[in-house]
Amino acid sequence: MSLITIEDRMSELEADRDAIAETLRGIRSELHDLRARVEAGEFGSPTEAGKLLGDVRYWLKAARETETEIQKVHKARAGIAHDYGLDLEKAQADIRCRLHRIRACCKS
Repeated sequence: MSLITIEDRMSELEADRDAIAETLRGIRSELHDLRARVEAGEFGSPTEAGKLLGDVRYWLKAARETETEIQKVHKARAGIAHDYGLDLEKAQADIRCRLHRIRACCKS
């Protein structure tokens, strides 16, 4: 029997998220190019071009929303709650150094 650990599963999910993010970046770039071509009049009638632009806007919005969700997952895994995170190990080291300086100062 083969055990699957949470670390194994998380590394697979991380690889999947990275692949999805890369795909989204490519799609977004292609959609921007397509929009520029539609606006330049390279596609049929204005009605067809309008429909195509509507589709492009929809998919750009969907790509942005998906990228935002991926960023939220990355932030959550990094322990960042809002726009910042606390490095508790660094804070502990800073406090330890300050306490050491206070002890040295008070003894002299």
